[in-house]
Amino acid sequence: MYEFGPLHINLYGVMFAFGIFTAIYLAVKEAKKRNREKDTVYDLAFYLLTSGIIGARLFYVFFYWPKDIPLTFFDILKIWNGGLAFFGGFLGAVIAGYVYSKKKKLNFWMYADIFAIPLVVGHILGRVGDYLTGGHPGKEAQLPWAIYMDGASRHPVVLYEISGLVIIGIILFMLKNKKLFDGFLFLSYVVLYSIQRLFLDFFRIETTDPRYMDLTPSQFVVIIFLFFVIYFMMIQSKRLRVKKV
Repeated sequence: MYEFGPLHINLYGVMFAFGIFTAIYLAVKEAKKRNREKDTVYDLAFYLLTSGIIGARLFYVFFYWPKDIPLTFFDILKIWNGGLAFFGGFLGAVIAGYVYSKKKKLNFWMYADIFAIPLVVGHILGRVGDYLTGGHPGKEAQLPWAIYMDGASRHPVVLYEISGLVIIGIILFMLKNKKLFDGFLFLSYVVLYSIQRLFLDFFRIETTDPRYMDLTPSQFVVIIFLFFVIYFMMIQSKRLRVKKV
């Protein structure tokens, strides 16, 4: 946190905003390549962001709110006090994107592909903000790359997520294939990040929960996501084969 008189600047907020603007910029560029209207991307981005923040907050409140802290309705609204969960935001954004696409009669899966790489880039920049503000400390570890946080050397879990650059590389490689079905890039991202997150949560200090098979809530959601993604990939692949016939 930096203070300039009455002005308080939080590096996480700065990186979060930078990630959003960068993601929108990249989505507009990709839309132009596909001959899609940029105004549609701007409108869609607004709904994705709004629903994403709501979903991220609700997921945190329902699954991660500290048991020893009373929760009131106004506490739910105080997102500036921290507490946003990625998967809640992701799910909220997907729902908003689907509803918007149906209302405007757009190809949902095509626009999902347009936002695939921008989503990864925005996520990585947000994680950099987490790192700069000491967010998401990992378990204690005596490793050459461990970072000192909360009185101990710990796994730099947030930095591990920057391995999302590998996901970007894989998606860019997939883009060379012109025969992919709509949604393939987006669904591939979900699979790759889900696998990444499933393992990375073992390095977080977040406790497991017997209600979720002794996994963290995020890991439990990840497993559910993987089943749905495989289902949607099968459906989209079948549609592509039918079109070719």
